Amino acid sequence: MGPLAGRSSSLRKHVIISLCSVLALITGVVESWFPLPFPGMRLGIANVFPLSLLILLGPGSAVAVAALRLCLAFFLSGNMFPLACSFGGLMLSLPVSITLRVKFRNALSVPAISVASAFAFNMGQVAAVVLLTGEPSVAAYLPILLAVAAPTGLAVGKLAEALATRLEKAGIR
Repeated sequence: MGPLAGRSSSLRKHVIISLCSVLALITGVVESWFPLPFPGMRLGIANVFPLSLLILLGPGSAVAVAALRLCLAFFLSGNMFPLACSFGGLMLSLPVSITLRVKFRNALSVPAISVASAFAFNMGQVAAVVLLTGEPSVAAYLPILLAVAAPTGLAVGKLAEALATRLEKAGIR
């Protein structure tokens, strides 16, 4: 093994994280073009990328993709309110998905982890909106978000599982 072997592996990991961050950003932007029945509701397809990297490369890579996507989205929009809402969601969903993956790797499927993460994201997002607006009545919206989070979280988990399998076959580990 040569002196650049470690650097090559580190560089490769950074490139994968960067690509997944940009793909997550693009997916999120495209997803925002399609209106859903309730304001602020999203399918969360962009979460396929950090979840796939959580499976393949571990928690640090998942956090990096989620954080980079959030920062890039803010730089594109310049809007602080959605940034704060997404940040609130990530502050709950990332620890939930990481803990479930690390502690219950053999007991929980990726789709189950994704559903739990989607629930946590919505709870964090609603908490952020309540804190930012001072309107506790916004919390009444949570049951609707959670009802949508179950099937979308399941779909995101299935997609992340499939992407991780394909990436692993391509030699990304």
